[in-house]
Amino acid sequence: MKRRDTLAYLSAAGLVALAKPARAANTYPAKPVKFVVPFPPGGSTDMVARAFAPRLAEAIGQPVLIDNKAGASTVIASDYVAKSAADGYTLLLTSVPLVTNPWLMRTLPFDTAQAFSPISLLVQSPFILVVQAASPIRSLNDLMTRAKSEKLTFASTGSGTADHLAMELFCLQAGISMVHVAYKGTGPALTDVMGGHVDLMFGNVVGAAPLIKSGKLRALATSTAQRSPLLPDVRTVAELIAKPFDVSAWTGLLAPAGTDPSVVGLISNELLNILKVSAMRELLIASGTDPVGSTPGEFNSFLVREMATWGKIIRSASITAS
Repeated sequence: MKRRDTLAYLSAAGLVALAKPARAANTYPAKPVKFVVPFPPGGSTDMVARAFAPRLAEAIGQPVLIDNKAGASTVIASDYVAKSAADGYTLLLTSVPLVTNPWLMRTLPFDTAQAFSPISLLVQSPFILVVQAASPIRSLNDLMTRAKSEKLTFASTGSGTADHLAMELFCLQAGISMVHVAYKGTGPALTDVMGGHVDLMFGNVVGAAPLIKSGKLRALATSTAQRSPLLPDVRTVAELIAKPFDVSAWTGLLAPAGTDPSVVGLISNELLNILKVSAMRELLIASGTDPVGSTPGEFNSFLVREMATWGKIIRSASITAS
């Protein structure tokens, strides 16, 4: 898909396509359902898929299988689902690249605004702004002051990734600039922050929390509107700069465009019921993700906002994919 003005892009039809439904819900489900995950086994998105799959299977009376189709910054899996039958049996369980790829990539094999019917936003996970434990940067105010007179560096897990974009947004709102250093993954990036080779980064809470608790990293702030249950003493960026700031790694479920709305609604309702179970919520929180749950309409509105926000940041910072 070619880049285009944000407003023109979003005016197309939103993210809920209006194609004719493919199948009535009164026969659904008649066979196993598949979660297509755009990442390898073992990652955070895969973990969410494996937490929800057996519980949804129990609710709908059919197996829910996991199909990991990693590669091309989630494009392989997204394209596969976009071109699958719109019958509710092949679903995309994905994350932030869904809304950033249209701005980062010159072309895509599908039109994000037309290819999917959102089902539910399942979880969100904050980023934690961290520095080396021995760093002279001891607070967010200290960081902003130093950034105006020093050449600070920040790590990310790759150009155009959610943690990179979170830092670009922070710099924009704080009126500062820093030098971006891209890594291939959270582990190497956090290692170099701990070693003092790079000044700071927005680290995924799952990877950063144990290092903060062990004293190897110092936490300055969390990226979401609410504090993380894993690190309740770490204040939010919004609290500290007195401006709106709410950035997260999120995971949500989508169907191919044209899937019967009653099928989409059935799946969404079952997922909402699953998220009401205290054991499920405790499992998700312990793994570093905050349970959300939404209706299809709420998830659609969320995706439209995300796409507009990141489109603005990506274009203003002239960011391209790794």
